[in-house]
Amino acid sequence: MNSIRSSRRLFSCCSTVLRANKAAARTIPSPSEQVPTVEAFLGKIGRKCDEHSDLFENKWENLFSWDTRILKEKGVGPQQRKYIMSQVERLRKKEPIREIKEGKKSFLGGERDRKENVAKMRAEQRNA
Repeated sequence: MNSIRSSRRLFSCCSTVLRANKAAARTIPSPSEQVPTVEAFLGKIGRKCDEHSDLFENKWENLFSWDTRILKEKGVGPQQRKYIMSQVERLRKKEPIREIKEGKKSFLGGERDRKENVAKMRAEQRNA
């Protein structure tokens, strides 16, 4: 009986802490010298995200309060939605903002098809 009471107390305490942490994570940082506006932020992160600057109406609150559902309704593609949201979280955590380049496939294809493509290339070389 005593263990049940202590476990209830533990869970009630943890949920309060979790709620407090979630609220702290949702804070909106103030604009800095590096990133004074939403347009500057979207330009700095690259990947043609600055095309969507008019969607945010250059409002700092929109950038930090909108989630992926709202961006989807506004017509932002899935890869750019994920990229913008990840960069917003980096800014929220006060991590340095920089463009993360997209990965490039090698001459031999992606990781999944590489073995097959190398085998085809070697077979063509043997037959030639």
